[in-house]
Amino acid sequence: MLEPMLLDKEVARTRGDGARLRGFKTLRLSLYLSCVQDIAKLTFDRSDHAPSIHKIVATLTDAALLGELRDRYAIWTMPDKAEDDEVREALKRMELREQAQRREQFDCHVKALLAIESAFKTSAEMQKFLTVRDKITAHSEIRFVADKYQLFDLGAVGLKWNSLGHSIAEMQRAVELIGFVVRNAGFAWDMLDDQLSKASKEFWA
Repeated sequence: MLEPMLLDKEVARTRGDGARLRGFKTLRLSLYLSCVQDIAKLTFDRSDHAPSIHKIVATLTDAALLGELRDRYAIWTMPDKAEDDEVREALKRMELREQAQRREQFDCHVKALLAIESAFKTSAEMQKFLTVRDKITAHSEIRFVADKYQLFDLGAVGLKWNSLGHSIAEMQRAVELIGFVVRNAGFAWDMLDDQLSKASKEFWA
């Protein structure tokens, strides 16, 4: 819903011109700040009840849990219908090889997830999102400057309208990896993106 307000000149021209300009800017800023807060929340929240990327990755430091998840990822129970002993043994050897490959694949997923989460901690953009969350959206920081109170200046953070895209893409990859590691299941991002794109186009049309 926000992207056309940022990038589509036709939407800005038809919906944000003249008497509509103030309302358009207010709605655009509200949606933008909501996205920024969601990025910070879903990435960094530390509450025990928050399913953030940080919290989920932190649980993977438990070796016993990680081992259980690796086994679930690697070991698939298949019906054994082979009557011949040699065939049954061949199938068993094949399954053991495939299990080893799946364990290696699992470890690659975990390594990639840890790398993304680590990069989030040092990302300048992510730190800006946290600043906005802490000082503007979740809490309203007020400073006493030159004999008057002032709200925290969003412009001082240095975020741009297009700051969201890359971080959201990295979050999607992290969520996908979490799905592989925890649930042994992917996520149909393409389908979701198509649905959201269609909803947005129909609304702005």
